[in-house]
Amino acid sequence: MRARRVRSKVSARGLLPAHPWSALLFVLLGGLGLSLTPAYGQAPLFLVNQDTEVRAISFRFMDHQTFEVDQLRAQMATSAPGLWDRVKDLLPLLSAKPYPFSPIELQKDVVRLRRFYQRNGFLAPSIDYPASQLDTTSNTIHVIFRIEEGPPLIIQDFGFFGPDSSYAIEAFEGPMRERWIRFRDRIALQTGTRYTEAEKIRIQDRVLSWMQEQGFAFARINTDVEIDSSYHTVDLRFYLDPGPPGTITEIEIEGNETVSSRVVTRELPFRVGDRFSSRALAEGQRQLFNLNLFRVALTEVPPQPRDSTVSVRIRLREARPRLITLQGGYGPDIGLNAEGQWTHRNFSGGARNLTVSLLAETGVLADTTTEGQAPARYRGAVSLRQPYLFTSKLTGIIGPFGEAARVPRLGESTWIQDLNTLEFGLETTVFYDLLPFRTISLRHAISRAIQAGQAAVIESDSLQTRDLYNKSILTLNATLGAVNDFLNPRRGVLVRPLFEAAGGFLLPGVAPGIQYQKASLEVTGYLPLTRRSVLAARLFAGRVWPRGASRNQNEAPYENRFDPVRFYAGGGNDVRGWGFQQIGEVVFTSATVDTTEDNRLTATVQPEEVGGLAKLAGNLELRLPFPGLGRAWQLGTFLDAGYVYNDDLFNLADLRYGTGLGIRYQTPIGYLRLDLGFKLNPALRDLVSFEQLYLYRNDLITEADLDKRFLRRLRLHLSIGQVF
Repeated sequence: MRARRVRSKVSARGLLPAHPWSALLFVLLGGLGLSLTPAYGQAPLFLVNQDTEVRAISFRFMDHQTFEVDQLRAQMATSAPGLWDRVKDLLPLLSAKPYPFSPIELQKDVVRLRRFYQRNGFLAPSIDYPASQLDTTSNTIHVIFRIEEGPPLIIQDFGFFGPDSSYAIEAFEGPMRERWIRFRDRIALQTGTRYTEAEKIRIQDRVLSWMQEQGFAFARINTDVEIDSSYHTVDLRFYLDPGPPGTITEIEIEGNETVSSRVVTRELPFRVGDRFSSRALAEGQRQLFNLNLFRVALTEVPPQPRDSTVSVRIRLREARPRLITLQGGYGPDIGLNAEGQWTHRNFSGGARNLTVSLLAETGVLADTTTEGQAPARYRGAVSLRQPYLFTSKLTGIIGPFGEAARVPRLGESTWIQDLNTLEFGLETTVFYDLLPFRTISLRHAISRAIQAGQAAVIESDSLQTRDLYNKSILTLNATLGAVNDFLNPRRGVLVRPLFEAAGGFLLPGVAPGIQYQKASLEVTGYLPLTRRSVLAARLFAGRVWPRGASRNQNEAPYENRFDPVRFYAGGGNDVRGWGFQQIGEVVFTSATVDTTEDNRLTATVQPEEVGGLAKLAGNLELRLPFPGLGRAWQLGTFLDAGYVYNDDLFNLADLRYGTGLGIRYQTPIGYLRLDLGFKLNPALRDLVSFEQLYLYRNDLITEADLDKRFLRRLRLHLSIGQVF
């Protein structure tokens, strides 16, 4: 064996070029360049130098392909330009970053890939790159890996045992034995499947977590893996040592300076004397973070004797007591917007949060296609949050608010910036935490509202005769279900029911200005199709029932009061072929018709989206990886449908359908989303201008005079966050 190694070394040395850099490259590349027949744009690989860059990386699979190319590239240090880099090369003032080629790093990548295959059940994969291509004209290299996976390791035997090699079931008694059987059957690997280290570690971690959740604070687990390289089989055995069941005898708190220990312990779902549970420790850690008081909150079991008593330690690091946040943005429906908050994290002790907030949705640069005037909203509020109301799962928030807005459908007013609504009142909300990210909330808002636009004036232009009324609204909603990740779900179902009622409750002796009941249900589901593609779906249905004097909600003054209550359809988070709230009936609150010098009719109109008392909508979206742009990029193709109704029956024939494509880019604050929607079955109002629509409805022009434009079928939406 030594002699063969020496001969190989001497043989290679006899062929080495004189230049040291070329000699090193020649050795690392194994002299493979000499075995290649140079072709057009290709040269022997030993001609690479320090300035050589990677042009592309590709893979050729000689027997079969188990892993996606993106998975293999993620194991490598060597990288190549993607589609976005090529686009930047074509654009002025932009240049793609360099991708230097390192033969040493390439050899390390071969080792990394080989280890990746071995960890995933391929004992002896063959990986090399003899077909790689060097273009000396551009001094770039196309690295082409040749991969032969070989036969995978197959699980031949699998089982759980105790520390004395008896079956693990004997370590548990009574009801716990039944729980162990159900858990074991749920996670057990099937014989005949491919062995992977990741699956072994996953099962090991889950079994250890299960034992700790059952009260075995000092549980241990060992794994024995026997590999038969001749037959490519694996015998996998897990040895469990639960240890004694533990009882919490001490809770030690460290790091709290201004927050009392009583506040900390009341948030914990365990007490001294309780049976130990790692799940309870994790839940306590989550609840401490939710207080918004700590930068660090850790619940742990410090080193201690392995017996039936358990000491739990809570390590804390407090956040700054006062916080100021500022943020701004842009939305096509609200224009430029900004929000600022001042928060006292521990106001008057007890972990209370006092927050003063200001919001400005200016309407600057907003889309005015529909209303002709940009909406605007300015809101100020003070809220006091009490995180513990008799139980750590119940949180209360109370505070006054004031809001002024410009609602285009109400018309102009004499107020500053044409603001035409003013509302001030008191909001009270209680939240009950069912599970993480799943809550039930009850909110009550009592307020005094004024509508001062031209459409809201009842008799004259004085403040006393404008529409001034009282509101008392009670809202109950919930988030139920389960998904794998609440921030970026890929699997599961969420259900969001809502019920709202407005009337005279908590308004003794005062007539309510609006009365109704409102209910809606939204169901979203997520199904992974591949490792990086997801099929997402959403269904929404809602209905409003006007009550009392508000039954005549189409007549003044209730018509304008009901505008915020009614359902609307269309927009970047709804049916994406349409603009914001642009599906359904449209009326014109004002219009002026003129005749041009060439006897053509023109109109100046003020459109208003009517909305509906009921809504039915659905979305279907396929989310895919964007080829060549990395894991942060995503493609989406969608089909949306929706409509709003003013009768009791949902007529499916009225549904408006939109389809399209979108691009998403994942940022630290969420997905930046660009969607292009296309109307599949537009109404007449969707294809012509509002001016022409008004003239046509009033028989001032014929259908032949209408300028129907195909481009009106398209709608572009720029948003932050997934649609659902």
